[in-house]
Amino acid sequence: MPLSEAGRREHGRQQITRGGFASQTDAAVELRQAIQLLEFPDTDDDAGRLEIAALIRDHYRRYQQLPDATDVRRRLGAGLSLTVPETTGMWLDEWLAGKRKLAANTRRSYGGFIARFLKPLLGDVPLSKLTTNRIRAAYDEIVTSTAGTRRPVGPATLQRIHATLRAALNDAVRQRRLLDNPALLVEVETEPRPKAVIWTRPRVIDWMATGRRPKVGVWTPEQAGAFLAIMAKDRLYAYYHLLVFRGPRRGEGVGLRWPEVDLEAGTFTVTQQIVQVGWETVMARPKADSDGVVALDSMTTTVLRAHQEQQRDERLRMGSAWTDTQYVFTTETGQPVHPDYVSRHFMRVIKQANTLRTDDTGQAVKDVQATLGLGVDGQFGLITRRAVAGFQSLRGLTPNGIVDPHAWYLLFPEQPLRPYPPPGYLPPVRLHDLRHLAATLALAGGAEMKVVSAMLRHSSTQITADTYTSVLPEIAIQAAEAAAQLVQQPPPRANDGAVSPSLASSPENDEGRPSEGRTPRSQVVRREGLEPPTR
Repeated sequence: MPLSEAGRREHGRQQITRGGFASQTDAAVELRQAIQLLEFPDTDDDAGRLEIAALIRDHYRRYQQLPDATDVRRRLGAGLSLTVPETTGMWLDEWLAGKRKLAANTRRSYGGFIARFLKPLLGDVPLSKLTTNRIRAAYDEIVTSTAGTRRPVGPATLQRIHATLRAALNDAVRQRRLLDNPALLVEVETEPRPKAVIWTRPRVIDWMATGRRPKVGVWTPEQAGAFLAIMAKDRLYAYYHLLVFRGPRRGEGVGLRWPEVDLEAGTFTVTQQIVQVGWETVMARPKADSDGVVALDSMTTTVLRAHQEQQRDERLRMGSAWTDTQYVFTTETGQPVHPDYVSRHFMRVIKQANTLRTDDTGQAVKDVQATLGLGVDGQFGLITRRAVAGFQSLRGLTPNGIVDPHAWYLLFPEQPLRPYPPPGYLPPVRLHDLRHLAATLALAGGAEMKVVSAMLRHSSTQITADTYTSVLPEIAIQAAEAAAQLVQQPPPRANDGAVSPSLASSPENDEGRPSEGRTPRSQVVRREGLEPPTR
């Protein structure tokens, strides 16, 4: 084996022997192939030649043949060890470290999938030996091992795990570390993108009775108005109002700065977002193709002006403790609001609005007291709480003495929804669903799909249509009902029998209270203004 003079002095004479050929011609052919392998390194690269020699000996011992010349050349060019097989886990680590342009949350997501699922099941497999069957078996193991746990892996998560491995192996093919990508032939169950659906009365009642809820639920205008009424005195009311009517993403809202808001022109510009990575936050660009200018309606402009005045008052009160960050939505000291805070605050408000507990008052409390045979005073005190806990025990519920939507349904199964706000009147949605609500309100107000797509800054109107086409029939029905209620109609004749509620002459009964199943027009969220109900 050819070595430099220094190499011969250090390592001595190196030989590779092989016998058992069928003919001298076969031996000569293989000798030429071995010499070609040993000539891959540079003339003075003794270490490279010694490593190739060790690889040839190993292949003779294991497989009785020479290693593949293309693979040897590729691994030499990539600086990889020829004698230590590159494992799938080694490549996944190297691949992720080299992805310098990944968004922080994407990097964290990829890293989690690699550490939690891919390396434990595929990490020790030599990259060159990774097969479609090995990958498929690993996916089956992921689903089976997590079933019944607190965080089972469903089709959506498995799709993201698969996308991570597929991307890593695609790059391995591009770098010629693999001849082809075995993950491309693995079929993974797909989960349709969830469609937005409106929280209609039947859906609300079903949720109260069974706990079932849509993956993407959208409030009705009345429910949105009830939420904003609850938030009216909250110092971050303007943030939630902006999400309800203009639909920025969570991070885009908390990352909005006053220089990007033009109240005179009635616009704001999305140029950045605050993203949560673990608990830490980082400043990042908006999602791809989603930066741009968004128009403000007059009511939202007014709300933002009031918020700006409130912020000025806070700055004066705080004095030197205030930090002028120029963010629209801040803490009491001027720092940007943490994205997780607005989510937790949002969920806490909804949960509290949907329960009756100690110190609550009102008609809902009176109805509970009457149904449980208590003295009716409208005050949720200790006696009422004990009675509620007793009722919950009889029904197999946790006896915490708090009337939640399910307990309320069991108390009033025939009429769970009331003219006043009962538990369950504000069905659960995610903070991100306020973005869907903004789109739904715009569509209900007559905006074209193209306009709504521009407001949400979708990359194409097709994305908007695919997401919101499902709500259009329900919007149309609501619009038809609203139109019918605007027309004063004559009362039915005595011999006509029962009539549809939509044909009744008035939304109020003989006692001046709203009829069952009807919503007073004063409680409807208007596109340019808001008249939310009060509890």
